[in-house]
Formats: sequence, C-alpha cells, structure tokens
Amino acid sequence: MKLCISTALGVWLVVAASQRCAAVIFSATGDPQYHSTTPGDNSGWQYEGQFSGFLGVPIAPHFFITAKHIGGTAGDVFDFHGDSYTTLGFIDSPATDLRIWQVAANKPFPSYAPLSSGAADIGATAAVFGRGTQRGSEVVVAGAAKGWTWGPSDGVERWGRNIVVDVVPDPTRGEFLHCTFDNPGLADECHLSTGDSGGGMFVLENGLWRLAGIHYAVDGPFRIGPLGAEFYAALYDEGGLEYLDNGAWISVPEQTANIPSGFYSSRIAASLAWIAATIAPETNSLPQESYSAWQSLYFTPAQIATPATTGPMADFDGDGIDNLLEFALNLDPTCNEQAPMLSNTGLRGLPAVRLENIAGTDRLTIEFVRRTSGSGAGLTYTPEFSSDLNAWQAVGTSSITPLNPRWERVKTADSLTTMDTPRRFARL
Repeated sequence: MKLCISTALGVWLVVAASQRCAAVIFSATGDPQYHSTTPGDNSGWQYEGQFSGFLGVPIAPHFFITAKHIGGTAGDVFDFHGDSYTTLGFIDSPATDLRIWQVAANKPFPSYAPLSSGAADIGATAAVFGRGTQRGSEVVVAGAAKGWTWGPSDGVERWGRNIVVDVVPDPTRGEFLHCTFDNPGLADECHLSTGDSGGGMFVLENGLWRLAGIHYAVDGPFRIGPLGAEFYAALYDEGGLEYLDNGAWISVPEQTANIPSGFYSSRIAASLAWIAATIAPETNSLPQESYSAWQSLYFTPAQIATPATTGPMADFDGDGIDNLLEFALNLDPTCNEQAPMLSNTGLRGLPAVRLENIAGTDRLTIEFVRRTSGSGAGLTYTPEFSSDLNAWQAVGTSSITPLNPRWERVKTADSLTTMDTPRRFARL
C-alpha cells in the first residue's frame, strides 16, 4: 500500500506502508541460487546474522540491530555464522522501525559492523542483503513486460546492488533510504520482497562498508485494471497498472519512460543518537580486529576449530592466498580470487607492482593496503626489492594514504632505477 505523506513544505512523498519486506529479487535472472554466497568484497555479507527467519546485524559487543516488525522474544537465538547468541531482551526506537537486541554478557560478538554517518548515503551504490522469496512470473500489461511477481519463499540469503536515490522522511516512522528497481540498472540490480526485513543495506564510506539501513518496506500492492487480482511484485515499470493508496486504487498512466517501484530501508544515520544511548556504555567506534576476531566473520566455530583449513597458514578457498594474507590485504577468505588492487584507488587486493616514472626516472613500485598500527591486527608489512630473486632488501621510499582508522594505502618506490639495473623484482 502506498501512503502519501505531507511534509512541512507541502511536498507529497510516497512511502510503502503495509507490506513489510522479505527477499532479494534480481532483474538479471530468476535463478534462486544467484548471489547466494559471499560477494567477495567485504561489503557487508560478513556482518549478517540470522534471527527469527530474518536477518540482523551486530553493532556492538553485546547488541545487534534489526527490524521491529519482524517480532521475536527474549531467549530467541541469533545465529552469527553458525555461532549461537541468546537474546536477553530488546529496546525499540520510539520513532522508527528499528529494534536493538541485547545478547548474553558472557558471549560478546568478536567484531561488528561500523555504522554510516550519512555522509555517503545519497547516490551510493549500496550492497543489499535479504532472504525470502524467489522471482516469480513475469508481469505483462498490454503486451509490455513490467517486472515479476513475488515467487515462493525459500529463506535463502542473497545479495544484490542498488543505488540510493533519495531520503524519504516520515513524521511517525523516521527517515528511509529509498531505492528504485531500474531497467536498465546496475549489473546486480535488485528489489526486495517479503522476507528481506531486518537485512542490512551497506554503503562505502571512507574506504569501509558501513551499515546505512535496515530493510523496512516495499511499494505495492498492485493490480491490472479494476477487475484484476491484487498482487505484490518487483516492477521496473508501474505504467498501466494500479496501486492501492489508503484504501483507494490509483491508476498509473503509461509513459514513454519507465516508472519503477522501489523499497525503503530505515536510515541508520538518522538514529545514531538513539543507537548510542541504547548500547551505552558500549560504543560503535570501529572495533579493533585481531585475526581471531576476523575469523568469526567468515567461518563457523567448527571450521575455526580446524586450523588446517582456517588457520593463518591455511588456504580455505584454495585460491593460492593463505588466510593470513587475506586478513592482511582486506580479502574474503571464502571467495576464490586472485586480483591485484587498483592502483591509487584500491581498497583491497593483492599488491600491485608496476614500473612508474618518478621525478624523471623509471622505478619499480609496489602498492598495497595494510591494517593500521591501531587496528589491533598486530601485523608488520615489509616491501622488499631484488635484482635476482635471491637477495631481497627492504629499501625504497614509501608514501602513505590514510583511509580510515583500520586501513591505509601504501606505495613504495624502489631505491634503484632502471638505469641502475636492467631488471628488478618486488614482493611484500
């Protein structure tokens, strides 16, 4: 149901009101297994836990956040990568659909998601997570395809992408981050459906994926003509259909351009003061992250208990990069990949080695991301150069680009030039 809300400025905005959300639907494919494993870029999948058939996100050592409307009772279990956390109770936001649950004091979360400040929300390409329905049958009006109905619920966690187009304020339910289901859209363009409630929306801010929203609602229901049956759907064009508005059906005229439906996630940045007061004396400052804390974001307790596969020198995903290097270079140890970081802009990846002209001379450079000294990683990174792959020396001049309290980007230029030696190698 679409509900029109008048703001203080007299502008009418549209908010989905009656149908809460529940699963990621894609424009690219109806394959129910599509994007049902990690995206491999640390964009938030590692922070999602399962709760009451939905999702939630840890935000402090003893607290996780989810949607109020999914319910739940004290004593329910929050499953975080196969580890069980017993809930003690919850605190509801008085003005939004957000709910924070507290877990038992004797078992804190080893790590938790950083929160968005709101500075990068609007226009961001967001990572979206949920579990619920598959894509259903195609919606066709007068021979023109419009999108897809919601299919069967399967509870499978999936991820997609969408662009945050704007913020929708509601005087009784707070602020919502609004995304539309565009066609053509992003390569992984997605919509939500019933079952995705409580899932997280993450945006990239200062080199870190941060929790920006918790899924709340979607546009709908719809029907085709006055005699058509009511249905919910992920529509990239509402033209030619009707939607329900406060008990009245409103026709959407056909237009040349698509009129996409959308979804709404409760905006975290608008509730930061309430979150801070609720989780006090704990805070959501970026937690220090040791190797063992990082393990808990990707592996189950049973896997962690098997160091032959999840220990520092093991290679869980079989991509030739041991787990310690994945930890050190901001990689996902469960995603098979061998890609160098993007020079000058990269936030993750294998070290990038290239020949560069620096002050008029050609020098070999090695560029990489590293965890800061204050991040709790306990690592030392040493770039080295060699002329024969036998004798390696830690020589060169480094420049450092701070990214956030946890990460920085480093480029080290060799002390020798191509005039000094015809061949040169670099390693980290």
